[in-house]
Amino acid sequence: MDIQTVGMIVAVVAVVMTMLYVMDRRSKQAPIEVADAAKLALGASTIAGGVAYAVAGAEDAAGLVETVAETTQEMFVGKPDF
Repeated sequence: MDIQTVGMIVAVVAVVMTMLYVMDRRSKQAPIEVADAAKLALGASTIAGGVAYAVAGAEDAAGLVETVAETTQEMFVGKPDF
């Protein structure tokens, strides 16, 4: 498996985990702890990277990253379908 593919998966999971943590803390009107956010992002991205490396082949992981990237771009750029 390509190390760049695993790196992309790890980065996407870390960003999403951090965003979820911040949204959770803001909804509860609680302070955002940077150390806690870093621990959650590091733990989630480590698990996701390990699972992607162990389970998926190079082709499967590359396809997953492309799908995640396209979906993310559509979320911010595309027209919503309701």
